[in-house]
Amino acid sequence: MSYCELCGKPAAERKMIVVDGTVFKVCLSCSRHGKPYTPAQVSTKKKKPAQAPISKQTRIGLADDLVLDPDFPRLIREARMKKGLTHEQLGMQMSEKANLLRRFETGALKPDELFAKKLERYLGIKLYVSATTTPAAEKEQK
Repeated sequence: MSYCELCGKPAAERKMIVVDGTVFKVCLSCSRHGKPYTPAQVSTKKKKPAQAPISKQTRIGLADDLVLDPDFPRLIREARMKKGLTHEQLGMQMSEKANLLRRFETGALKPDELFAKKLERYLGIKLYVSATTTPAAEKEQK
């Protein structure tokens, strides 16, 4: 003997119904509370693996041999001041918050790769340097 999943009464014959997207096995009297359940047909065809769409845009990627210049706060501050911009003005140009720029300049936060690329583009500086050469060696080469 089995029981109705809605009312809990013993039911000799049960029907499967759908109520609010949930399938229940119910007695005949409770079957009027939902729609009859019909199992979905399972396709036996094998689907081809989905290929990644080819996009025209390429993501900005950095090689593993590039690291953030340890002197990035000074570089950002000097480049901003050289352009004669305040934090607010640079933030407006970049569509970023001025407080975030202040935190980068004090060294409280490190910019992620995408933000660093954005700063490099707007300020005309290089924040990521090769890990194989030190910043001091790069200055000597210039």
